[in-house]
Amino acid sequence: MNKFYVTGISGTGKSSLVDELRINGVRAFDLDATELCCWKNKVSYEKAEYQYGIGKDWLEAHDYICDAVEVKKLLDAQGSIPVVIAGVASNQDEYLDLFDKIFLLHCKEETFLHRLSTRDENEFAKEKSEQEYVLNWHKDFEAKMRERGAIAIDTEDTLQNVADKIMSYFSVI
Repeated sequence: MNKFYVTGISGTGKSSLVDELRINGVRAFDLDATELCCWKNKVSYEKAEYQYGIGKDWLEAHDYICDAVEVKKLLDAQGSIPVVIAGVASNQDEYLDLFDKIFLLHCKEETFLHRLSTRDENEFAKEKSEQEYVLNWHKDFEAKMRERGAIAIDTEDTLQNVADKIMSYFSVI
């Protein structure tokens, strides 16, 4: 086993985890920091650009889409080295089968809302109506991922402990 997907709603710690895994020598990728994902209008399928404070209505009219073919190419290029890809996309069901294990990061609502409001490196969902959007789908999303067999990891724990839990599934480190 060497291909791992880490997902979770915004504010659960995916990007921070990628940074921590890299510090621990793991090859890890944050989908938000790649060219693999983009926003698309749900009706026209045209690419769109997210801007800070764009609001809940805009988010409801758009999907964050990841290029499943490019995810496969990225995974194939890694060979047998353990690799972690972290992210959440509207179409992630299209590529989840590429991974040996799927992890679901989760935390208390007040924790992820605080993280969304105070983070510096990503402005997504800092605005209140965008946080409402995240709140509207997070419970269903988490239930769906658990039903799919995702391994739930509580990110109320330390970042190193969360990284250690994921790395414990590696066949080779």
